[in-house]
Amino acid sequence: MRLLTGLILLVLTSTNVLADHHALSLEARQPRSELEITSIQLGEDLSVITAEGASGEYGRVYITYYLTYNRDGSGGSYTMQGRGYVDADTLFSGSGAGMWSRDGHLLKMSGVVSISDGSQNLDVSVVDPLNRTLTADVYGLSN
Repeated sequence: MRLLTGLILLVLTSTNVLADHHALSLEARQPRSELEITSIQLGEDLSVITAEGASGEYGRVYITYYLTYNRDGSGGSYTMQGRGYVDADTLFSGSGAGMWSRDGHLLKMSGVVSISDGSQNLDVSVVDPLNRTLTADVYGLSN
């Protein structure tokens, strides 16, 4: 029993030492964005959420999320498509995928988005259907 306890402590200690070397440091790419939910289409196998609003360096954005459900309906996976219009000559296009979970009436989503300029973001979003808002925090993974 002492040998097993010792081995477990050794593994946990070595894992923590290695993990510090590979720590992930994320910086916000832009300030938090609050978008307006323009549509929620509920389905048995797939639900669709659309939102729009101003989003920092991406300008006026339009986003569509396609959510699928896990077995008990408390979460699942999603894919998304987005477009950002900065001005008449500057357009960003993005696509991504991630996971979502329900927390009371809120949906919490996190996923990776690839942008047409070659950058990648980690998006962490909260959908609030009662207030028709989607709050998004965008962290740069690559430039």
